[in-house]
Amino acid sequence: MFSWLLLLYACSVTAEAKPTTSRVGKNVTNASSSSAWLLKVVSKGGDPRPIGCWSRPWICNRGETPPFRMRCCRNRCVDITSDIDHCGLCAIRCPYTWKCCFGLCRNININPLHCGRCFNRCPFGVPCLFGMCGYARPLPPRRPFPFPPRPPRPRPWPQPPKGDDPRKPPSKGDDPHKPPKGYDPRKPPKGYQPPAVA
Repeated sequence: MFSWLLLLYACSVTAEAKPTTSRVGKNVTNASSSSAWLLKVVSKGGDPRPIGCWSRPWICNRGETPPFRMRCCRNRCVDITSDIDHCGLCAIRCPYTWKCCFGLCRNININPLHCGRCFNRCPFGVPCLFGMCGYARPLPPRRPFPFPPRPPRPRPWPQPPKGDDPRKPPSKGDDPHKPPKGYDPRKPPKGYQPPAVA
């Protein structure tokens, strides 16, 4: 029931609507201009200043010396060093997924000098795939276990110099209680004087 009432109301509103084009047109023609200068320019009817840069291509030059970055292409100023529709010259369009890098179309998906964006270089020997340096390459080799590496071995304790050492124990063949070689107990030692007899 509610939907019938809503439909009936919508039909009555559209039937009562009147076009307002005649009213708007009358207001425009009868209205006075708010600016005397604008009225003078509009009523002058002379040759208005042309839109765009075709008749004045020098307006694209921003004080640069040749070669200019900005050029008038299709009646608008464009940067020919980075615009993909006007790369290097007017109307030279770069293919899909390519980018204009300094006036030359580059494939940024596989170019290792322009990987992913202009002038993004991959390291030496690393390929550029899908605009990423080294995409889907194997991981670097694992570090040796244990990590961190073992500390260096300590230095050996200092040793006494080699040679005759008074603290050196006698060798196995020497007996400390045995008299030295060449000693004869029957002979008195050299320079021995017997005691005087009284």
